[in-house]
Order: sequence, then structure tokens, then C-alpha cells
Amino acid sequence: MLKPRLYCFLIWAFAANLALAADTPPDPFANPPSPTFIGQTAAPQASQTNIRLEIVLSGLQVSRALVTLPDNSVLVSEGSGNIQVIHPDGSITSPIGGMPPLRSGEGRILMDIAADANFEQSRRIYFAYEAAAPAGEEESIQQVASGILSLDMTHFENIQILGNYPGRRLASTSDGKLYITTIGYLEQRPEVMGLTTFTGKVLRINTDGSIPHDNPYLGLTNVRPEIYATGHRDQDGIIIHPETSELWSIEHGPMGGDELNVVRPGLNYGWPYITYGKNYDGTEIGPTEWDGVTQPLYYWFPSLAPSGLAMVQQDLFPGWQGSLLVGSLSAPQGRCLIRLVMDGERVIAEEHLLVDLDRRVRDVVETPDGSIYVLLDSENNADAGRVFPGEVLKLMPH
Repeated sequence: MLKPRLYCFLIWAFAANLALAADTPPDPFANPPSPTFIGQTAAPQASQTNIRLEIVLSGLQVSRALVTLPDNSVLVSEGSGNIQVIHPDGSITSPIGGMPPLRSGEGRILMDIAADANFEQSRRIYFAYEAAAPAGEEESIQQVASGILSLDMTHFENIQILGNYPGRRLASTSDGKLYITTIGYLEQRPEVMGLTTFTGKVLRINTDGSIPHDNPYLGLTNVRPEIYATGHRDQDGIIIHPETSELWSIEHGPMGGDELNVVRPGLNYGWPYITYGKNYDGTEIGPTEWDGVTQPLYYWFPSLAPSGLAMVQQDLFPGWQGSLLVGSLSAPQGRCLIRLVMDGERVIAEEHLLVDLDRRVRDVVETPDGSIYVLLDSENNADAGRVFPGEVLKLMPH
């Protein structure tokens, strides 16, 4: 529940945000916020790693997600719902049939795919997508489903709709839970803090679609029992930490204020009233801290626009074990792949990779043999001179 003084502040914040945008674009570097604790932002640059890269797949449209499987193969998804397989020998097969009931069309229809944490036994894949509108209605519906990938990787079987959830990113745990992140953009501010909507939340369900008995809000009246954590804007990359089994996420702020978080049950992460970012007209949104609101482990200002998150577990790249890999979509920080050098829950250094490519990095995964695969966005902005196909890169030590 929000405290009375926070509620008063929210009313003030809504009024303040009615100001008109300035005639000239705001400087995204102007008036940076102050961190709440030392090391919360602007970590020093790490030594540069020599890497080599190979383009293994090109021509993707609306790149969405990568999924690594135990045999070192990688699934690559596009927004239309097309999923291709990059096999360990470099061969590629496409498309996989038997998809859930996606609506027809182009754009971001398939939001994410994820492999079951026990894939070797279950062969289960999870999907977040838009389905066609029910008969007699106009609005499409957002769903999360699962399916079994055939042994020959040509089709999905036994599709099961798990719920009508507006999923952004998905992550599975070895004890049979599925995390679902949802979006809480500016125009949805009133809904993010409420517990009757899925907006701006982390949801947690069992992989059969039922509700876990230990969800933090289960049993309360007028509350969605799937809610696990609140106060999120757009978590575009999530992982299950291999040592702690906790959910880690990266999150888009508005203009600045992108975050790295450990998501824990029942906690409030502050959006849209507590943030290190600003409105897109350069005006302030609110304070950077408040009693009872969880601070990010780390934040970026100006915007990184983070997308995709992986933790390096193998030792193929010397010194990389335990590092986090984060994709960047935004120009102010440089469109690139960022390696975060970690000490427990502290970011102690950043290394920016693939900077010279100047491409939007949508997702990143590590295969069991230690190879790193990076998914580059497709772009079609001729006016800005940025017309690129979506591509998959394989990174190896030099």
C-alpha cells in the first residue's frame, strides 16, 4: 500500500507532468541525478577484450529473442512469429511449425520465447505473443503459452495456453515456475502501482498455468494473485541467477534511469513516481528515492535502452565468468554490447563491445560450450541512414 505522503506526491507529480515539451529537444546528458549509494552508476571502464565475430544469420525482420538449448543449438525468433534454428554445426533450419495461435500481420506479434529450465526432460518452450481477437471483438489479446519442441526441431506439439498475460520477457525456473514481465509506460502510470492490473509488474505462475502457493499477494481480495513484484516500466531482459535462483532484470527508464535489479517477492521498484530518469521533454518526473521503495542495484544516465540479459557461466572468454551481458539499443551510451563486471550484487566495471558496429543489440545468450550469440535489430530508417537487416553474430575469443 502507498503511504499517505507518497499519495500526495503522486498527485503533484501528475500535475507537474502536464507541462508542454520545450521547443528544442532536451539534452539527454543534462542535469544527471545523484546516486543513492556509491557505485550505483557510472562504473569505470574495464580493459578491452579482443574478440572475433562471425555473422551466422542475416535477413531477419523485427528481431525478438534468442534461446540457447542444451545441445548448443540456438533458437532465433522474429516479431512475425518465425522461429529458426541455428545448429551447432552452423546449419540453419526454418521455420518451426505448430506455433500458438498468433494473430496474422507484421511487427511485434511474438514478444518473447524461453526454454524450460528442465528442457532436456520436458523439451518445453514458452511463448509471449498477441493472439487474434475473439469472435465479434476488435482488440487482439495477449497470451502466454507453452509447447513441446519435436525431437527433429521442426514443429511444436501440445500447445497449452497458460493465460491471457501481456508478456514482455519470460524466464523459467528448475522448480517449475515461470516469470513474466509486463510493460508500464507513461500513459499507463495510474495502473502500475495498482494490484488489480498486470501493468508494470513481474508475474509468477506455475508452468502449468496455476498460481504458486507462495506468491506474495495470494489470498488477498481485489488483487491479481499472479503478481510477484510491482513498480516496473519495461523489463526487456531477465535471467534466473545460476547460484541464487533469484530473478535479475534490466529495465528501460524514460529519458535516462535504465536499471539493473534483483526482483524479490512483494517489493515495489518505484516506477512511475520514483526514477533516475526524466520525462522526454526534459522535465523532472519525481525523486530518486522514497521510504519503502527498492533501489536499483545500478542505473544508467543517459539512456542505454537495455535489451537482452545473460550471465557468463563458462570460461571460454578469460575473465568473463560471472559477468552480465546487456544489449544497448540507444545512441547516447553507444549502440553496443555491454559487459558488466560483477562483485556479488555490485557492478564494478563496464566494458563496451562491438562499438564500431553501431548496431542495436536486441538480445544475447551464452551456449553451454561458452560461445556468445548476439541478436542485432533490423532497422528501416532511411532518413537517418540506418537500414539494416536483423542479424545473429557469434562471438569467440580472438
